[in-house]
Amino acid sequence: MKRWVLAFALMAVAACSGESNLPNPTGKGTVRTINAIAASPLVGFRIEERLIGTVGVQDVTGATRWDDFDYIFNFEAGFLGELAARTVASQALKIETGRDYSFVLTGDITAPAVTIWEGSEREWDGSETVFELRFGNAAPLLSALGPVDVFLAPAGTAPVAGEQIATLDFGETMPAIDMEAIEYVITVTRAGDPLLTPLYQSNPSTYVAQTSVIIPFFDGDEKGTAPVIARAINTTGPSVLLPDANALPTIRFIQASFDLANSDVYDDALLTNQILSDHAFGDITGDMPIAIGQTSHYYTPVGNTGAVLFESGITTALNTHWNWVVHGDSGARVAKTYLPTRRPISTYTQLTALHVAFNHGQLDFYVVDAGVPITDEFPALAGIVYSRLSPTLAYSPGSYDMYLTTLGEKTIIAGPVTIDVVDGDVVEVMFFDNVDPAIADIRILPTQ
Repeated sequence: MKRWVLAFALMAVAACSGESNLPNPTGKGTVRTINAIAASPLVGFRIEERLIGTVGVQDVTGATRWDDFDYIFNFEAGFLGELAARTVASQALKIETGRDYSFVLTGDITAPAVTIWEGSEREWDGSETVFELRFGNAAPLLSALGPVDVFLAPAGTAPVAGEQIATLDFGETMPAIDMEAIEYVITVTRAGDPLLTPLYQSNPSTYVAQTSVIIPFFDGDEKGTAPVIARAINTTGPSVLLPDANALPTIRFIQASFDLANSDVYDDALLTNQILSDHAFGDITGDMPIAIGQTSHYYTPVGNTGAVLFESGITTALNTHWNWVVHGDSGARVAKTYLPTRRPISTYTQLTALHVAFNHGQLDFYVVDAGVPITDEFPALAGIVYSRLSPTLAYSPGSYDMYLTTLGEKTIIAGPVTIDVVDGDVVEVMFFDNVDPAIADIRILPTQ
């Protein structure tokens, strides 16, 4: 069977004892890694053989300071079937005193490109009312048609053509500038676009005086709804995502409550705005737009707004996809809302499962090579709990059969259901009730 443990350990090598042969340092510089590799697994960041951080896609490691010597910085990732993490890139660098270095990883995880964005460590005397700012372009899809213009305007002020503070091609960063520490909106457009059509626009954000901030732009991915996202990196502290203000969330409705009658669904208490009609048990919609913030949904009999069969609410945020799963029976019916796994990982298939088969308690879930009986196999998930989303399972390319059994037994109540997968696939499965209460159904959710 070709299933492997998802997580891998990135272990630091113990420091050698004894006196160092290195010369005495004269100062330190700062380093960090920014991961802009699409569909990247977790990447380990090492100085020589010492692990100094790990980083996922569209994220950044914490900053660390090192003596002003020559080093080899190594980047590693775990691959299914390999017991140790693999070094995928290395970069030599002589750290200079008072300098700030961001290693930007792009390309493919098997052989990433490493670009270094370099600046100066800023020293503040405590009286400044400004912050220091640099933008960088780490978004190859954004830049496929050429460079972009970046505007920074006070909140409530529209950007003005020709007043961009940077024009950046892919991989480029800008020299640091000082800006008054007030509330700003970031806008990104195609370079020279006279209409200033936003490719990305942030919400108003307030910046803190006497801080140094790097803001890279990344390509969006399946995890969210925005084509571009940004992250504000405080060079001496934490970082924060800056979602696109126009990236509205979506919701996918899944009806898993066997005894809930076919329903019309409304998103207002007055039952005037119908969003679904004749929504039946087993129905799985595609992604639908939803407002940001709190929304309640009301289920009524088909064609009849005189009674509400079920109601519940959800709170959403920008740049998110949501699953809304109605499950249970008339005495204990609820809507489970969660952010499903959508972002692919290029080095394996991801599989998650949700048990909403109300007629069954804890179940064992098997995923075995196609055609192999489960007699001598262990479950992929033992004792999966009703209404609880499973951890992510990782699989190599291949063909697999999925089964459900009663807890601790080999009594099959669902399956086999076969899946054929390749690296980068994301598979969502749910366990539904069946007309026969002694069995269940394994449903594979359609990809979006």
